[in-house]
Amino acid sequence: MKRIFKTAALVLAVLFSLLLAAGCGQDQNSAKKVSLLFPDPAAGGPWKNVGPLCQKYVSEAGYDCTMEFCSSPQNQVEQLKAAIAQKPACIVLAVQDAMIFGDALKEATEANIPVIAYDRLVMHTDAITYYASFDNSAVGEFMGRYVEEKLNLKSGAGPFTLEFVAGDPSDMNAPMFYQGAYDKLKPYIDKGQLVIPSGQAAFKDVATDGWSADKAKARMETILRQHYAGRNLDLVVAANDDLANAVLEAQKSVGYNGLPTLLTGQDASDKALQNIREGRQAMTIYKDPNVLCAKVVRMVKAVVEGSQPAINDVQNIKNDVKTIPSYLCIPAIVDKENIDVVKK
Repeated sequence: MKRIFKTAALVLAVLFSLLLAAGCGQDQNSAKKVSLLFPDPAAGGPWKNVGPLCQKYVSEAGYDCTMEFCSSPQNQVEQLKAAIAQKPACIVLAVQDAMIFGDALKEATEANIPVIAYDRLVMHTDAITYYASFDNSAVGEFMGRYVEEKLNLKSGAGPFTLEFVAGDPSDMNAPMFYQGAYDKLKPYIDKGQLVIPSGQAAFKDVATDGWSADKAKARMETILRQHYAGRNLDLVVAANDDLANAVLEAQKSVGYNGLPTLLTGQDASDKALQNIREGRQAMTIYKDPNVLCAKVVRMVKAVVEGSQPAINDVQNIKNDVKTIPSYLCIPAIVDKENIDVVKK
């Protein structure tokens, strides 16, 4: 009889342990930490809204997700080191300065922690496992294509005056935006259909440190005073919506009458959408954060489980050390005709 009781007790103990294991299996991701490190929302761009959205997606996938916004690039390096010390299953890193993380990321490599670069490619390191973003060359190309169509350039229209306002040189997306637009418009510059009165066409001359709207405004004020007395400014290819609005503010501050025939932008910010409705900005590029966040979650799940995520570019994304397997989402052109596609 005692043996029967002992056997029954043993069976019950085994069943109880199996039930506990099954319960843990249903929520096995929750014990796996994922660290999200994002730029300072005050530095411009969509980070204030995108960060919490990404955290929501990762948390809903069942991971123990922490979210950090930095106050400066160096602060973000410190946050990265602190995150590595916690030994998460994965780090999602959206850098404020793409150039300064090489040394800190060595610690992630040594700890076998996969790192996914979110939207901004991290340079000078082999520690980046995957990269998820939008096709940033296409962003600029879409701007150029929009200009080409709206100004009827293929039919020989012009000449039109043109100025570029590009983004931050430390953000590797910025030259991609610029080059995509410039390459599309260069044939019309060469033909004289597009004229740049300031003479500032190279990326180094039109870049805006820190994506600073104040710096873009000051530069545009100088250009307007020096080159547009009695002349219309027909076209400004601005790399994002903050810079586009800075152009409008510069025109106002120097007493420039009228608006550019075309002003581009990117990010589909609330201010840009208002400017588009009021006819002050022609278009913006919409990069739906839900699309990118959903892709990043699938990447996180794959690397945590040790499998291969879906990628669509294995050749073109290079960070000076290696080619990064990437997934590039497709952005959308938004103007007054289809402005309702932007969901806030």
